[in-house]
Amino acid sequence: MPSTHLSLHYHLVFSTKERISMIAPDWRERLHGFLGGVVRQLDGAPESVGGVSDHVHLLVGLGATRRLCDEHYLW
Repeated sequence: MPSTHLSLHYHLVFSTKERISMIAPDWRERLHGFLGGVVRQLDGAPESVGGVSDHVHLLVGLGATRRLCDEHYLW
């Protein structure tokens, strides 16, 4: 039986203004958890969330019915 599989993954990077080290280690994990929660609210899968003091990386999986450009108002 034929079937189609579609998997959309996005690598998103958010940086602080002028790459100033503003993301303190003591609340960095809470920030990563918050960003993962935003992705889950979009029915997405936060594959990986991480970063350092001046930027955050997200590897996000979105379903075939979602497009990143449709969600621009949430970011």
